[in-house]
Amino acid sequence: MLKYKSGNTKSVKKDKSPQGFIDEDIKHLLDLINSADGYETTSSCSGRITLMNRQDKKESEWLFKSHSAVKADELWNALQNTSGRVWFMQEPVIIHVKCFSLESAEKLLNIAREIGMKHSGIVALGKEPILEIRGSERMEAILDKSLASREYIEILIEEANKKLLKAKEKINKLEKAVSCL
Repeated sequence: MLKYKSGNTKSVKKDKSPQGFIDEDIKHLLDLINSADGYETTSSCSGRITLMNRQDKKESEWLFKSHSAVKADELWNALQNTSGRVWFMQEPVIIHVKCFSLESAEKLLNIAREIGMKHSGIVALGKEPILEIRGSERMEAILDKSLASREYIEILIEEANKKLLKAKEKINKLEKAVSCL
């Protein structure tokens, strides 16, 4: 559970991400954002490597998921338990932040973009704008256990782990940058 600010009082609300709780790798950053005046995080992911039975996340099932670097054997073993095509994804860090003014949204957006999170933007305007802070490290591939070789999985995981590491480095950079909010 994550503490959100609402005015000067704090309340505990469930994180709105699909897993319903916060990744440890991003918790400190979220605490920093939530402790600053004018911000309330609503959902987040520190970046992950997944194997899913469908590309559409709302209708799919996670066959494998990790928020940290993985070994090729882990993905290979998960792939052996599938039938047909499955989707491999390495996804970037993503944080949704309710901002209490457009000015506070722009300030945090500029910080995110300065540290390299160029896919960030204000995704909803209104009384309380919603800011999406998003990294650019991403990979997707269709896999089929009858077609994928072990060597290909090793190459895929090596690249995915590199991108995931970059995502984690951006979390650290963002922590340093938002500590002055």
